[in-house]
Amino acid sequence: MKPSEKLYWVKAGLALVAGIVCFSLQAYANIDGTLVFMLGTLLYLASTDLLSGYFKLDRGHGLKVGVGAYVFLWIMVWTLLYTITRTAPV
Repeated sequence: MKPSEKLYWVKAGLALVAGIVCFSLQAYANIDGTLVFMLGTLLYLASTDLLSGYFKLDRGHGLKVGVGAYVFLWIMVWTLLYTITRTAPV
């Protein structure tokens, strides 16, 4: 597998983790959604910088690889978990 493909799949996994973290912070720590959104974005930027160095890819290329997968998975997991917990009958 090429380094860019590995980076893509690692970012997809990190997106799932970021979605769970964002949901937990918003639902249980009562942190505002805007701050949680900025945290998810910061996680993407920081992980991209670290992983680009690890996989020995150019930072510009590393930033572009997997951005769609990260954003869509992160937002989907966060929204799905938040919706399920907030609309579930008590």
